[in-house]
Amino acid sequence: MKKTLLIAAVAAIACASSAFAQVSIKAEVDKTDLSTDDTLTYKLIITSTQKDIPRPQLPSFTKFEVLSEAQSSTFSFVKSEIRTILVYTCILLPKEAGTLKIGPSSVKDKDQIYSTQELEIKVIQGKQRIPAQPPAPSEPNTPQPEPGEQVTL
Repeated sequence: MKKTLLIAAVAAIACASSAFAQVSIKAEVDKTDLSTDDTLTYKLIITSTQKDIPRPQLPSFTKFEVLSEAQSSTFSFVKSEIRTILVYTCILLPKEAGTLKIGPSSVKDKDQIYSTQELEIKVIQGKQRIPAQPPAPSEPNTPQPEPGEQVTL
């Protein structure tokens, strides 16, 4: 009888913890001021008390070139509760100078949508890039022979 009550209590706690699943979402960048020559690291961190987290909606990054993307996950048990942390990392290169905005990211969990704030990045023009090789010198104008004229080389 005691075993049955214990199993029922554990099942009730498990159901209650999944019913009150907590989700938090946070976006961050490694810097807010950079030049067009610098890269920016964007991280989206999602923490949940459930095992499966739906895939988030990342911003479009229209003013940035996405150089690389990565995803990592961590699972832990804290006081008989599962905690999942997902981290999405993007390395970005600004396409232009100015005040660039990164839109919010979001994740939908059941009927609830969790979103981050928009991020504002100030980008200054970087150094002009010097071509790797100087242009080839142009050939001097050589006179063309007249028709019928003898040419000696």
